[in-house]
Amino acid sequence: MNPKVTVITVCYNAAPLIEETILSVLGQDYPNLEYLIVDGASADGTLDIVRKYADRVKFVSEPDKGIYDAMNKGLKKATGEWVNFMNAGDYFANDHVLSDIFGTDGQLNLCDKDRIRVIGGNTLNVFPDGHIEEHHAELADVIPERLPFSHQASFVRILPNAPSFDLKYKYAADYKMFYDLYFTYGKEAFLVLNTAIAKYRQEDSLTMNPQNQHKIKGEYLSIQSAHRSLHWWKEYLKWRLL
Repeated sequence: MNPKVTVITVCYNAAPLIEETILSVLGQDYPNLEYLIVDGASADGTLDIVRKYADRVKFVSEPDKGIYDAMNKGLKKATGEWVNFMNAGDYFANDHVLSDIFGTDGQLNLCDKDRIRVIGGNTLNVFPDGHIEEHHAELADVIPERLPFSHQASFVRILPNAPSFDLKYKYAADYKMFYDLYFTYGKEAFLVLNTAIAKYRQEDSLTMNPQNQHKIKGEYLSIQSAHRSLHWWKEYLKWRLL
């Protein structure tokens, strides 16, 4: 039986972007899909667009404490075995991403699927001028130092034990989740595919904003301080000197 996959879209005042994301998710040819939208009480017409698809989308609209708080709300409502976060403005790379991974002949079934907790793949980065660059996922071995793939291009197993995002981190809570999963289950729990999973709009990225880079680095170092490697000490000293 094909496992149930929950796709969660969090959004706030995303009227120009939300419909293309919705159509990307609903256009998947995978039969066992649940779609949740968690809206932060938008006031720009976002909900008018979402309601057009109310027969195929479950949604909630209420104030939240930011993107990771909204993502946690989605996790609590998800009923699938696997979850993906495809936020407003991001899209699946094609209409058969889910089938290629979770289908009867999908890539998950080609390995020891019972041990897999995280699936990651490539991201097609879409730049403001329209050109696209493919960012290839890295193996889980790099997690002690950096994020190997984006959360848009990943799936996390949420049964039987659903993880959550640590709201202490404004920018790096997704990295914290993968970091904890890596040190809990080991690299064998990660299935990394050389397959494009998501398209990601670079102009909407908080992490691409140069003004945020020092804060992001600080959050990464805070997370990595749980296992203080030689790499951590070198990076921490450089960060303190900036």
